[in-house]
Amino acid sequence: MPNEKIEDSAEEKSRGWLVSRRSFLAISGCALAAIAASQLLRKPEASLIQPLLSSQEASHIDEKYVVTSCLNCSGRCAITVRVVNGKAVKIAGNPLSQASEGTVCPRAHIGLQVLYDPERIRTPLKRTNTAKGRRVDPGWVPISWEEGLNEVAGRLHELRNQAEPQKLVAFYGLVSRSSEDMILRFAQAYGTPNVVSDEGGEAERVGRWLADGNYAEFSYELGKANYVLSFGASLLESETPLSTALRHWGRMRREKPNRGKVVVIDPRYSVTAARADEWLPINPGTDAALALGIAHVIIAEGLYDADFIANHCSGFDKFKELVSAGYSPAQAARITGIDAEVIGRIAREFAQTRPAIAWVGRGAFAWQNGAYTSFAIYCLNALVGSLDVPGGVIYPEFPAYREMPAVIEDEIARKGRASPLLAADNSLARPAINQIPEAISSDNPYSVEMAMGFDSNFNMSLPSSANWDEALKEIPFYVHLSPFPSEMAQYADILLPTTTYLEEWGYEHSLTIPTEVRLRQPAVEPQFEAKSIADVVFELAQKTGDSVARSFAGVGDDAEGFVRYRTSNLIDWDELQEKGVWEGADYEYQKHSRIFKTPSGKFEFYSEGYQNLLAEKGVKARPEAFLPHYEAPEYFGENKDYPLTLVTYHPVMDIRNGSQNYPWAQEVYLVEHGRGWNNFVEVNSETAGAYDFKDGDMVWVESPFGKLKVKARVFEGIHPGVVAIALGQGHYAYGRWQKNIGVNPNDILGVAFDRLSGGAASFNTRIRIYRA
Repeated sequence: MPNEKIEDSAEEKSRGWLVSRRSFLAISGCALAAIAASQLLRKPEASLIQPLLSSQEASHIDEKYVVTSCLNCSGRCAITVRVVNGKAVKIAGNPLSQASEGTVCPRAHIGLQVLYDPERIRTPLKRTNTAKGRRVDPGWVPISWEEGLNEVAGRLHELRNQAEPQKLVAFYGLVSRSSEDMILRFAQAYGTPNVVSDEGGEAERVGRWLADGNYAEFSYELGKANYVLSFGASLLESETPLSTALRHWGRMRREKPNRGKVVVIDPRYSVTAARADEWLPINPGTDAALALGIAHVIIAEGLYDADFIANHCSGFDKFKELVSAGYSPAQAARITGIDAEVIGRIAREFAQTRPAIAWVGRGAFAWQNGAYTSFAIYCLNALVGSLDVPGGVIYPEFPAYREMPAVIEDEIARKGRASPLLAADNSLARPAINQIPEAISSDNPYSVEMAMGFDSNFNMSLPSSANWDEALKEIPFYVHLSPFPSEMAQYADILLPTTTYLEEWGYEHSLTIPTEVRLRQPAVEPQFEAKSIADVVFELAQKTGDSVARSFAGVGDDAEGFVRYRTSNLIDWDELQEKGVWEGADYEYQKHSRIFKTPSGKFEFYSEGYQNLLAEKGVKARPEAFLPHYEAPEYFGENKDYPLTLVTYHPVMDIRNGSQNYPWAQEVYLVEHGRGWNNFVEVNSETAGAYDFKDGDMVWVESPFGKLKVKARVFEGIHPGVVAIALGQGHYAYGRWQKNIGVNPNDILGVAFDRLSGGAASFNTRIRIYRA
């Protein structure tokens, strides 16, 4: 559909909405906009959700407050829901949560429209149209839960009877921690190793693993930092938990005797850059070179933490030799486009204004060289002794949930899990998610016969949407579980309606100070015929029978029982239901003997862990492979034909559950531009002038894989060699408040992945742009 029509459609939808659009568009492009949006949304128009009270109900008011947890992004913050006569009417923070200190970000308020989305799936559905594809009508017909579960269980039985459980693949998106635990347990008991999540961040985690041996989550103590180098991390826009970041930003900038300084390194002028002290529009994909240039200055001028290096680090001499020889400020300047004098100044400020943090974000690691970039940036924290100290990188411990009994694996399950992975590669993490579509569509002997998608929407959220479309068409039997008939759901043979997070039981945790466990409990009764993922897994386990059913015995008989079982050793059940949170012990700093999981037991500038791993595999590599270093990005598209780099980003109001069908989120979708109900391509004025278009013109953005027609937003807040498009729009499957609005940049991205981690690389596609 041409974008002129899309624009008209968006305007019509905006005019039809009852919230004043002018009040939203008055919000300026800064971090305060996000906070302002949260204030605007605190008093929702009840009629926008559903009628609050009928005349009969108005004679009796039954009000209660339910503590639970959000799931509109991976932050999973603790919230309180006001419920009147069985209807949720307001969402606020839980004041007992130390992680967010009773605050929420603007996304939390959208939960009311998630819950009361009028286009939710109301009953199990079965496909009648054997043809599958984008915009192909599935021909859904309603069925009962019993019919749906029996058909799914029958297919599961069939694969196990053929001793081929590995031909089942499980996809999952943003689900609760408890649902994730259930999905992983079912896969192990059933016998498939093929469980795929689009969580992302693999390159960042592998980069840290190279240095400290940890692959698990970690955190930064932003509120106590004095200096922050933000490498591609939009702390006030897309980092999680956002509510904690917003609160701690205020503490760092307004509540200390010495105001903390923030330098944002990003080709795009983000919400965070707008509120930072300095913005460095770096050449795309060159963050590692800048980090190593900063390291060069710190080492050459003796500004590093000598005690920490001597007592807690190994490989420093090799690292020193590397940066001294190849990454002077002048050399780094030629690569990054940042002046050598600026590199020197930033390095000195960073080293002399401790505690200081070098923060790795998606803009830095979502490249083919992402793991080494993460490694390089992480080393800056070690140079200034910012590991496990107040205001630095912290290592909170995971909550000690009650241990579950060992999974009962029969011979079929053991052999299935020992089978080669669907998309095996040589990465240090899980299989490369971007290789999954190719593996599904190939003649792989371990190809997929059946798949189950749990709140996933990969053909919207991952690069190369068309590859996922084709792969989903190839799956003989696909079951999708979600509250919404999303793009991925359109390929399902059976569609099962699941609950939203305001209707279900679960548990969450965040690695903050202190570690926090959050209860998820229903604020309202489930809408229509929805069931929680956990309850569906319990039922399927019982119907599958044998060792699968036995693996779910004794851990609670349903979702509520499972949550109660897992948290029973932490806190009394009644107390947890009342408080909604459990806080761990006070954080212990400087536990260096415990946090480093490397062969040396220290932070490794030269990764002995990776060296040993390759040696075990009989693989030889140059010494540089074990040191952080810069690798030039590799692109799809020749520079002469496609002279610009396309980057994508998650705006504040991109709701990360696979749907954007929420008018409140659409009204303030791009807070830094004061725009809603669309996205556009952000272009520097120099670039626009060179290609003869202006702000507001319709343009084509074309890559080697396709093209998008979209409105241009011309301004100075982007590198001249880069264009940017926000993620979250371009839906085509359902939703009057999202369908045919804007574009999805993933449609024209190529498939690439970080070589070490297998993580998706989203920024390696070149484009050309011209007037439509």
